Amino acid sequence: MAEAWEDFFQPGETLLWEGAPRPGVHGWGKIIGMALFGLPFLGIGTGIMIAGLGKIFGPTWFDVGVGLFMAAFSIPFAGLGAFLVVGQGILAAQAHRRIRSALSTGCAYIGTSWVKPGLEIYPILKSTSVGLQKGRRADTVWFHVRSEKDSDGDLSTTRIGFENIADGDKVLSLIRGIQTGSA
Repeated sequence: MAEAWEDFFQPGETLLWEGAPRPGVHGWGKIIGMALFGLPFLGIGTGIMIAGLGKIFGPTWFDVGVGLFMAAFSIPFAGLGAFLVVGQGILAAQAHRRIRSALSTGCAYIGTSWVKPGLEIYPILKSTSVGLQKGRRADTVWFHVRSEKDSDGDLSTTRIGFENIADGDKVLSLIRGIQTGSA
């Protein structure tokens, strides 16, 4: 983010901590699982595309039309498969360059700079439930839970926090200080 965090603070807020995810890919289990799920999409999509391109050079216009249709039909499947097999790992490896986090005396800030830059602001209240998930190389501090119902009425819960940071204990302590009024 090009701007200073203080540009987004309310009057009276001061910066307590700022950081970013640790470099490297975190969550290998999820990435490998999604890559295995995407492998058939990539294989079948690529196979149909190759078969379609082969038909384009067929002897009749019908073969050309079928070949063009097959090639065009295969693009979304091959693209999705390629993203799941390769692309998600590349994006995960770039997170430390694209995500910045800050904690002020009143709110948690998460700034992103992917395709479209964004900033999410979460107030830290006395009633805010917080949690610390310790990892081998990085910690995650959770400070917000979002529950939403989907179209079927099923409830899904998303936890939001500073993910894969180096100093999770310190950040949790700062948040607890905000909640008790000692920060």
